[in-house]
Amino acid sequence: MSNLSIEAKVGVFVVIGMIILGYMSMRLGRLGFKMDKGYDVKVYFDSASGLEEDVSVEIAGVEVGRVRKILLEEGKALVILRIDSNVKLRKDVKASIRSRGILGDKYVVLIQGSPSAPLIEPDGRIISTVSATDLESLMNVLGEVAENISELTRSFANVMGGEKGEASLRSIVDSMKAVAETLNRTVQENNEELVKIIANLSEFSATINEISSKINKGEGSIGKLISKDDTVEKLNETLASLQKITEKVNRGEGSIGKLINDEETVENINSTLTSLNDYMQKQEAFRTYLDYRGEYLFDSNDVKSYLSLRIQPRDDKYYLLQIVDDPGGVESETDITTTTNGTTTTQHIEKNEKSEIKFSAQIAKRYYDLGLRGGIFESTGGFAFDYYLFKDRLTLSMEAFDFDSDSNAHLKFKADFTPFKHLYITSGFDDFISDEGNESFFIGAG
Repeated sequence: MSNLSIEAKVGVFVVIGMIILGYMSMRLGRLGFKMDKGYDVKVYFDSASGLEEDVSVEIAGVEVGRVRKILLEEGKALVILRIDSNVKLRKDVKASIRSRGILGDKYVVLIQGSPSAPLIEPDGRIISTVSATDLESLMNVLGEVAENISELTRSFANVMGGEKGEASLRSIVDSMKAVAETLNRTVQENNEELVKIIANLSEFSATINEISSKINKGEGSIGKLISKDDTVEKLNETLASLQKITEKVNRGEGSIGKLINDEETVENINSTLTSLNDYMQKQEAFRTYLDYRGEYLFDSNDVKSYLSLRIQPRDDKYYLLQIVDDPGGVESETDITTTTNGTTTTQHIEKNEKSEIKFSAQIAKRYYDLGLRGGIFESTGGFAFDYYLFKDRLTLSMEAFDFDSDSNAHLKFKADFTPFKHLYITSGFDDFISDEGNESFFIGAG
């Protein structure tokens, strides 16, 4: 060996290494699962994307079979599994396709069901499957969300851009600053009252603790009632009497027992309850909401009122009817035509009085967290966007209506926050691009 050259020694080492590697591969191949043993089981998946033949089938991380074949049948992926003959599957077993890591290989996972369920016969079928969301579907959903946010941002930038938009934003900030200063001043002026309220709460808590202590010591009417032994004995006697009555009813004794144990009576009651349940489900599906909202306009020192009726046949769709009491109102114009001695005269009259009552009739559709509305807004055509946040407790809305060629459109931005079930707070900026001086910050509730 020492007489061999370096090249010969390297060649011998490579040959020996290849022999060892081939031997180990053969050994490992013998240890792996053999496709010619076991029995076949069918399972249908909506998608078998990324799954290949001869990948492992596992239960609790242990390989129990292999994927023998993947076919397309009636628009679904038919996956045939070869299961080890020593492994018995129940009919309520669940199958799912999983991946090892984010970009790892796909494999099939089986989740065993109840031990009392019957076994699946060879060439049987696994009924229950668990669909796993793949990376491509997740990216598509994220792409749609990003596109919606981009469109909303672009629309907001178009509305708020330019000198008028900058002035409107500055006015919003100034109004919010004024509200914050008002709240701060109110708290400072009523500091003594707040201290009294906190002191009263502290006294109330101390009184509750004192009452609880007396009850635990057996003092007072409630304490004596709880601490007396005869009270417990009487309670036990009452429970024993109730148990005897229940046993008689179960045996069918007495009027109530005969009524409950009569099969015809039970069937009639079940039929009545079923009809009542169907009626209640229909009523619950078709919901109606009545709402009043008042908005205090800082610019005109007046209140704008909304009386709304929302009819909601589905969770993602509703109809909105409103009566609006607008202190600004709408100007009234009238043409009067008169005929005298064959001469026709038309007189155009513009009244300064304004009709304060307006009407709205809208239809709304919701897509995930984004809602779209269209129809009549305060007696004019328009549309709106609603964006829902924090499980619908916060709603951001942008409304556009009254597209008059002689003046700017009426744009309104508002935010509704619902701290309680039947109460919400609203705030925003109304008609913020008005060229007639009608823009105003508002705050209200409903």
